[in-house]
Amino acid sequence: MSAKHPPLSLAPVLPMDVSASVAAAFDGARLTQARRLAGWSKKELATKIDVTPAAVGQYEAGAIRPRPEQVRRLAEVLGMPTAFFTAGRPRAALDTAAVHFRSLRSAPARERERSLSFTELLWELTHAVETYIRLPRVDLPGWDGGETIPDLPTEPQQAARALRSRWDLGDGPIPHLVRLLESRGIVVAVLPYSSPDSRKLDGFSTARLPRPVIVLNDGRDDVYRHRFSCAHELGHLLLHGEAHPGDIQHERQADAFAAEFLTPTAKLASSLPTRVDFTLLGRLQQIWGVSLDSLLVRCRELGLHSEAVSGRAWRRLKSLRAEGLLPATPVRAFPGEVPVLLQRALEMAQRKGITTGRLARELHWPEGMIRALTDAQDSRPALRLARDPD
Repeated sequence: MSAKHPPLSLAPVLPMDVSASVAAAFDGARLTQARRLAGWSKKELATKIDVTPAAVGQYEAGAIRPRPEQVRRLAEVLGMPTAFFTAGRPRAALDTAAVHFRSLRSAPARERERSLSFTELLWELTHAVETYIRLPRVDLPGWDGGETIPDLPTEPQQAARALRSRWDLGDGPIPHLVRLLESRGIVVAVLPYSSPDSRKLDGFSTARLPRPVIVLNDGRDDVYRHRFSCAHELGHLLLHGEAHPGDIQHERQADAFAAEFLTPTAKLASSLPTRVDFTLLGRLQQIWGVSLDSLLVRCRELGLHSEAVSGRAWRRLKSLRAEGLLPATPVRAFPGEVPVLLQRALEMAQRKGITTGRLARELHWPEGMIRALTDAQDSRPALRLARDPD
């Protein structure tokens, strides 16, 4: 494995002894999941365990099972307990066609596969937590436990206004977007790893799991881009029942939804300047929680700026950034934009005596992986989570 793709687990895990019965229960799909999560090809994994790439392919396909000593070696190099590779546990299964990826060209295939494995494991953790803690019910128009059937207007701006009405948001700013979606039962997460390739994935989402999932990438660590990406993925979940990764029309529709959802035309239009005024735009950025880029696009869309004026504005914006006068605003400076749903649920589970160690044993994960998936370090505002009756 190259240095830029460390295993997701935070520390080496010494595998348990593997009996012949454990080796006999080997699940090739789990090996595929762990290998993709590490960001490795079959050839790279084969080199590390001294077998051929064809042998790794056969292990994953279930054509042959690895011997106990090979299972121990797989667990060691992939940073997983040996029991992780056994069958019999609930497992999500995603492929590229089930996920709204922005582009199939911007990030390498292995990075998309890595993201799929991350999302599968995120659902498994959610499923395990829900055994003990009741999470907010999914309140997403058209949601039907594993898919979304469009239940709002198909025109993006109308859909955004309809959702605001259904969620009783009015037409003002949304101060805590991520927290809002979590309170509606949507699982939101941030990729816990970063590499030049993973940073090409701004965000992605899927409705093919028992809960809708949005995964964001804070590699650029800009809260305004983070919020827009989140609203963009919400648009996909609502407008596009079938994922068509990289579809230009779908991407434009999701952008249009996000812009109207975050900055409703009826409320924003009268406050936008008819000439380029970055001081005023900066104040609007703080009020609405959107980027200067988004506000300039809105000015152009609403006919407030001509094409020539818009072009000069973009050049000026680029110049200001090049001079370091518009530094990015960190996501963690805005607690309401940091996902905490699973972290809060884990805290509630711990008060009932369900430790992360116990969950890790049930999932057959290294305990550090649970911490990696739920690390938010935030305490406000509180989510309304309901305890299951004992």
